[in-house]
Amino acid sequence: MMKILIVDDSELDRRLLVRVLQKAEIKNEILQATDGEQGLYVLASNYQDICVVLLDWQMPKMNGIEVLEGIAKVPAVCDVPVVMVTASGSDENKKLAYSVNPKLAGYIVKPYKPDQMIEAVKPFLK
Repeated sequence: MMKILIVDDSELDRRLLVRVLQKAEIKNEILQATDGEQGLYVLASNYQDICVVLLDWQMPKMNGIEVLEGIAKVPAVCDVPVVMVTASGSDENKKLAYSVNPKLAGYIVKPYKPDQMIEAVKPFLK
């Protein structure tokens, strides 16, 4: 079974996301990274097993946009679906995210409804 990667510096947000996925009876293993640098490392190490990345925008070391840029540049991982999960809900930020990675699979603004998250993730679950 494929894995889900959550990249978010907030432990509370990661826990909430894990709970939402588990309550929806999503059985995929969930990997976690606490910043963008670690997120890219985990993705690079496991990319063949990851079906979707849930990515925060504001993080230390490397933010979500920098992670998106990194993913877009690497042929091996550029097709892994990425859903931004962020408090940055402005149209400008959405445009920026899609311009950095036109393959962006979704953009969810915190606080989100659990159903929104499940709908965004379900098409990619394997």
